[in-house]
Formats: sequence, C-alpha cells, structure tokens
Amino acid sequence: MLQPKIKIALVGEMLSRGGAERVQARLSQYFEAAGIEIHHVVFIDEVTYSYAGAVLNLGKQKTHRNRFVNKWLMLRSLRAYLKEQKVDFIIDFRAKHNFFQEYVLANFVYNAPYVVSIRGSKLDLYFPKSKAFARKVYRKCYGFVTVSKAIESLIVFRYGYTNVTTIYNPVAIQEVERKSRVAIDLPEKYLLGIGRMKDNVKQFDHLIKAFQQSDARALGVKLLLVGDGPYKEVLKDLVATLGLSDSVLFQSFSKNPFPYYRNALFTALTSKSEGFPNVLLESLATGTPVVAYNCVSGPSEIIRHRENGLLVEDQDISAMVQAMNTLLQDVELREHCRSNATESVHQFTPTRIVEQWLSFLGLPARNTN
Repeated sequence: MLQPKIKIALVGEMLSRGGAERVQARLSQYFEAAGIEIHHVVFIDEVTYSYAGAVLNLGKQKTHRNRFVNKWLMLRSLRAYLKEQKVDFIIDFRAKHNFFQEYVLANFVYNAPYVVSIRGSKLDLYFPKSKAFARKVYRKCYGFVTVSKAIESLIVFRYGYTNVTTIYNPVAIQEVERKSRVAIDLPEKYLLGIGRMKDNVKQFDHLIKAFQQSDARALGVKLLLVGDGPYKEVLKDLVATLGLSDSVLFQSFSKNPFPYYRNALFTALTSKSEGFPNVLLESLATGTPVVAYNCVSGPSEIIRHRENGLLVEDQDISAMVQAMNTLLQDVELREHCRSNATESVHQFTPTRIVEQWLSFLGLPARNTN
C-alpha cells in the first residue's frame, strides 16, 4: 500500500531577488525530487525564481487600505490554507520584523511542527531582545536550522536552545557548470563582485577601494560588479570620484549569473557580515577561486586557505589588497586554487543537503536522483 506523500510548507517573504529566497526555491525542487509535496507561502507578490510545488501568494491579497486589516486577512487566509492542506512540517525562511505578529503566527496560525531557518548572523532579525518573550514566541518550535556552525554556536550560547543544527545551503554543481557555459559579452580579464545593492552590507565600497590600491589596473584587469539596488548609484558615484570609470564596470542582476563567475580570474567578497554566502559556493562550483573577508559568518566554513582561495583578515582593506595582488601575480597559486575549487563544494550537493533536512525532520531517506 502506497504511503501518503509528506507535505512541507516553505514560508518566505517572496520568491525573488534574495539569497534566502533562492535557497527556498531550490530546496523546493530538491524536496519534490525526493517525493515530497511542496507548498510555498509568500507575503510579497514577487515570484521570479524557478520553483517546485504550489504557491499561496498572500501578497496578492493586500487589497485593503488599512495595513492592519491586510495583515489580519493574510493570516486568516494562511491559517485556512494550512488547515486545508494538512501539511506535515512548516519551514520558515523569513527574517522577523514584528515579534507580536510572529507570536500570533507561530502559536495560532501554524498548525504543524515548524522550523525556523536562520539565514544570517544578525540574530535580532530572528529573536526578540527579551529571552522570556523569545521562549513564548518559539514555545512550539520544532527546531532551528542555521546556515553555519558559527551561527549555531551563537544561538546556543546566547539563548540556551538545544534544538539547533546547521544545514548548509545547497549548490547544484552540474547545473551551475552547465549554465556557466552560456556565452555572454565579458571583459577579457576581470575580478568579480556580485550581490544585492540594497544597502551597504556587502560593502562593495571596500572592494572598489581595494581594487584601486591593487595591481589590477597595471595588469589590465577590470572589476565587474553585478547586482542591483538603491545603493548602486552611491557606488557609481564613488567609482567616478576615484577616477575608475574605465576600470570598474556595472552589470544588472541576471537570472543566470554563472558565466560571470566562470570567466573571472577570481571572485571577491568584502561583506560586513554574512550568513552562508552563496556567492562563494557558486563561484567555486564554476571552478573559480575566491578571496573573502573572514567575516561572521560562513567564509571560514567554505574557504580552505590557499587551497580554493584566500581568507582575509576581517574588515582589513590593506589585507584584501595584498590577497588580491597575491592571486593576480601568483599564477601557479591561482591555478592551484582553481583546480581544487569545484571539488571543495561537493559536500554541499543537493542530495547531501536534502538528506540532512530529512534526518532533522525525522523522515526516512528518499531517492533524490
């Protein structure tokens, strides 16, 4: 007799733009391949990523002028949907901005064991300041899944939770490799910076200044920055002020960023903080080495120093300049890192990551091929 399908609801802000949203979309495809029925819930009407399963788009229900009425209507719709679908688990990928709303959601709307997926090291986006209130909000929580060991340790130390584990972001190496071969117009030699330019968390200004001080221009190497957001204009102004307009190129966000990675000499990351940077995973999956600040958190759990890239003293632009010059000038080291790049991310394949999720949820292993 056939067993009924396991149903999992994946809750996110949207299915577009961000790294957490992309991971949600990809996980839905991997879960579906494992025979699991997926139901997405999004609060903002933006769906551009490829995904598997059904979508409850609560963003389309924002029809009332009063935002509090809209929230109440959305929560009522979500509660009815979850009750109708009878999901077995809920995985929530969102950062939290209103903890009273989260208390209502977690205790009166969610009707199945739910997991909080913690995507970054800024824990105030996931936990209220009051530990007592945090325990009330999450009293029914099945567990917390972080994207790095550093974040897991921080949660255990700060809040005392024991139902915490780390499951890294997946990277589909074969798919990335295939998509990276698409031909696009690119500079002959360039370094790559890529990410959202919503604010300055990615600190592309550090990368621009490091590029200016490095040997890159003398070697005929350009800097290519890929991304979009309000902060992009600030970065363009900085480039103009530094007289780098001919050497620093801007490219808008692409649904297929992998050719940019593949053809770069290396990818650089100068973020203020991270969760588990997909940029590093994706670059290495295309065979391109990386150089990154050792920021909280993620880079130190991905980069093997001088094996697949270089790990740099956190927030030290001078150290970044030195690391960039090392990879620019030491061709033997750069090619050594390139030869190890793809192999170094095999531990993050979808099959392994899905197995870890199923194990954490207490579900039997399934064929994900």
